[in-house]
Amino acid sequence: LIANYKHTRNQMDGWEFSSKLSAWLANGCISPATVSSKIAQYEKSVLANESTYWLIFELLWREFFHLQAFKQGKKLFSLRGIQNNQPSFVHDQQRFRQWCDGKTGYPIVDASMRQLNATGFMSNRGRQLVASCFVHELNLQWRYGAAYFEQQLIDYDVASNWGNWQYLAGVGSDPRGHRQFNLAKQTEIYDPNQDFIKQWLVSDTDDNEQCN
Repeated sequence: LIANYKHTRNQMDGWEFSSKLSAWLANGCISPATVSSKIAQYEKSVLANESTYWLIFELLWREFFHLQAFKQGKKLFSLRGIQNNQPSFVHDQQRFRQWCDGKTGYPIVDASMRQLNATGFMSNRGRQLVASCFVHELNLQWRYGAAYFEQQLIDYDVASNWGNWQYLAGVGSDPRGHRQFNLAKQTEIYDPNQDFIKQWLVSDTDDNEQCN
């Protein structure tokens, strides 16, 4: 499966689109050095291509966030982040609760959050989309989102979680800063038939049918 990893890594659900090693890495059951070594063996004996490299590239991102956490210390959890930028937000407990429960009205976000609540896992693409929605569409304080991920994720990793949330909130390691995803466009690209959305929002459909 690693031979096609770069082409499958942005899928939203399933067992075969990503390595699924994140929980084992986060809990110290396996080291990134071991994973990298196994990839090198595969490249030498079977195949080396852009996809095999890309999993190593993702491991390097993880290492980068760990280095940043070691370097920045408590700034990793600071509202202003490592860039010392003041984010714009309004605390709204109702909007926060809707995001947590997967009831924001943005289908790709709601499906992803319900997947998280049911399984403890969410794809990398899903994590970026729900965080972007949290910061931009809902205008909420990014640390609440990071803390909810900390509570829910089975592969929670301190450095990766808080580093990525800072990145999406525009206070972390991103020279462009405060990037926003177009949720409709992202849905067209990564869930064009809305199979993922239908799978996780099926309860809403059933409820509507019962009401009718």
